[in-house]
Amino acid sequence: MQFWIALGIFVWSGCEPLHERVKLYGDGWCAPARNVAATCVLDGDTFDLENCGIEVDGGADVERIRMLGIQAPELAHSEEAECYGQEATDYLSMILRGRSVRLEFDVECTGVYGRTLAWVFIQADGDDPLRPELDKFDQLGVQEDGSIDLLVNELMVRSGHARLYESEEEGRYYDDLVVAAGQAARTQTGLWGECDG
Repeated sequence: MQFWIALGIFVWSGCEPLHERVKLYGDGWCAPARNVAATCVLDGDTFDLENCGIEVDGGADVERIRMLGIQAPELAHSEEAECYGQEATDYLSMILRGRSVRLEFDVECTGVYGRTLAWVFIQADGDDPLRPELDKFDQLGVQEDGSIDLLVNELMVRSGHARLYESEEEGRYYDDLVVAAGQAARTQTGLWGECDG
């Protein structure tokens, strides 16, 4: 009798979809959220956690974060800088300076260039120096109690310092970015008013 019960459980569990049988982090995300210190900003969508600016593929012990869902204009490397590239870098530097951030992940944790792919959040009290900036954008990230829980990726798009990265349109917060991009385009904020295309 026990054999038949065990066989029935085995067959029944074998018919369940994998996502129902295997518990993944946070409803299918590749890793649990974690708090880190943002050490230095490299451009408007990328920052290092330590050892600023060292090449990731050079074997250095550095974690480089690439913000999901957004594409900021490039700085000059081997080619000419894109329109609004320096402004995007400076803005992200101002937002992240001296802060601890919460990284949340999606289905894949690492991109093709070895960078950690993340949704980046700032949590702060209502009297944080960032508050006046958020008030400009309909109190983006401000909670009912006045505290801040801000998706930085969304702020970069809403403030016109980055565009949607359409290759990542299936991301868990992508719909928020679509709304932010529409608002920035309508109001000609940031790069929308300054750059062609």
